[in-house]
Amino acid sequence: MISQHDREEISGNTYRLGVTFHRTFSLNRPSIAKIVQLVKELGDKTPIGRKTIRQMTNLGSIYVEAMPRYAYGAGLLDRGNHLTKFGSFICDHDPLLENIVTQWLIHYHLSAPHGPGPSFWHDLVVHRFLPGDEFTHAQISAQIQQFVASVREKPPRKEDADSSATVFINSYTKSDGLRSIGILEEIKPKYYRVLDPDPPSPWVVAYALLDFWKAHFPNRTTINLNDLYGENGLTSLFMISKGRLNAMLEEMQREGMLELYRIAPPYQVVLLAADEIPILEKLYGVGNPG
Repeated sequence: MISQHDREEISGNTYRLGVTFHRTFSLNRPSIAKIVQLVKELGDKTPIGRKTIRQMTNLGSIYVEAMPRYAYGAGLLDRGNHLTKFGSFICDHDPLLENIVTQWLIHYHLSAPHGPGPSFWHDLVVHRFLPGDEFTHAQISAQIQQFVASVREKPPRKEDADSSATVFINSYTKSDGLRSIGILEEIKPKYYRVLDPDPPSPWVVAYALLDFWKAHFPNRTTINLNDLYGENGLTSLFMISKGRLNAMLEEMQREGMLELYRIAPPYQVVLLAADEIPILEKLYGVGNPG
C-alpha cells in the first residue's frame, strides 16, 4: 500500500506520490518488473506488502519500499498494489519493461499533471525538458523546493530536495531507467543537457490522451483542441509541437478513435472510443490485425 507519508491527496480517492517516495533510489526498471510480475503471480486475492516482497524477491530492504511506489507512479499498479489494465497488459507483452513504448508510457504516468507521479515531477518535465536547455543538479533541487513550497506553503528539507533532484535526473540518465527515451544527458558532473528525442508512437500519445481525458474531462465527449496543448496538456509532456500532435490526432481520427472539427475556432475534438486495450494492442502488435 502507498502510505499516507508518501502520498498527497488530490480529490476523492485519487492520490499522487509525495516528495520522498523514492527513498533516495532512482527508477529501476528491472526491480519494478520484479514487483509487477510478483503481483501477477500471486493474484489479486493475495495483496503484497514489504514482507511478501522480501520473502519472494532478492530486492533489498529500501528497494522493497521504493519500487512498489515507482510501480504505482508508473501506472502499473493501483494504490492497493493491484495491477492496472496497463500493468496487466505489460506483464504479458513486455514483462521486463524494455520496450521503448513502455518507457514512454512510464514517463507519461510519472509526469502527467493529474498524477499518479509526484507533482514536482510534472513541474520539472514541463519547465525543464526543453531541447537544448542545460541545467545543474543544484538548479533542479532549488526548483523542487520552490515548487513544493508553492503548493504546500512549506518547502521540503534541503536534503530531501537534493535527493529528489538526484532520483529525477538519474531516472532519465541511467540505462536501467528511462535513458533509452533519449531526453537527457550528463555533459559534466552534475551538469545536464536536454536532448531532442525521437517523438513517441502516435499510439503512445493516444493512450495518454485517453487517460488524460478520463482524468480531466470524465463526463464530456467533446473538448477544445487547445486543452491538449501547453504545460497542462500533452505537447509539453512528450516534447512535441502542436503540429506534431495535430498530425497524430489525424491518424487517430483515421483509426476511428476520435473526430476533429477544425472549420472554425474553437476547434473541437470528439472522443469516439474510450477503451485502452485496443490502443495497447496496436502499440505492441497484438490482437486482431483488423
